Amino acid sequence: MIAKYMIYFTVMAFIGYIYECTAMTLWLGRWDNRGSLYGPIIPIYGVGALTGSILFRDYLPDHTPLMVFLIGVVGSAFLEYPIHYLIEKYLHTSYWDYSRSPLNLHGRICLPAAIGFGIAALVIVYVFNPVLIPWIESLPIRLVNVTASVFAMILILDIFFSYKGLQSENPRLDATETYINRAMTAFAGRYLTEHEGLDNVFFTAVDWISGLFGKNAQS
Repeated sequence: MIAKYMIYFTVMAFIGYIYECTAMTLWLGRWDNRGSLYGPIIPIYGVGALTGSILFRDYLPDHTPLMVFLIGVVGSAFLEYPIHYLIEKYLHTSYWDYSRSPLNLHGRICLPAAIGFGIAALVIVYVFNPVLIPWIESLPIRLVNVTASVFAMILILDIFFSYKGLQSENPRLDATETYINRAMTAFAGRYLTEHEGLDNVFFTAVDWISGLFGKNAQS
């Protein structure tokens, strides 16, 4: 069972990486590598997806879409805030900042992002899980154990080297990461500009609405 959880965790962490990089690249209008590790995974997505899947399967089998959405919203906030705090405290860095977003708390969580995770919970429960979980269950047990062991080993090494990279430079890994980021920046630059980024549109609208209410309050 643990081996199957490991495969599910890794797949969802990889999907989370693809989603996060794509979303933030469109948001900023330029390539943004959102991974906190060298590898193409974001563990918080794997943790959230796995926790939610176990919750809805074992403890809330009669869940409704509204329940899934609300738990996704609240659960993401309870997951993001302490993880952000621990990263700041012990790694002396941060991988996301919601300080410019409306209804944020210390820049660690915000309502728009929480709503996005609520929608993601719906997609995971009703789109990915009906396909992914039966596929994992159908795999031969020997293949499951070998695959899970390989994934676990890669994850441990990735965490180790990524943590070491925060403490001191690793020329080979840093050079590889720089090369990939430059290539992705050039690729994204063919289709996007920062002026066209969704954040520019969003915050322009927020400033306009704020100014509108400010003028009304003064009058």
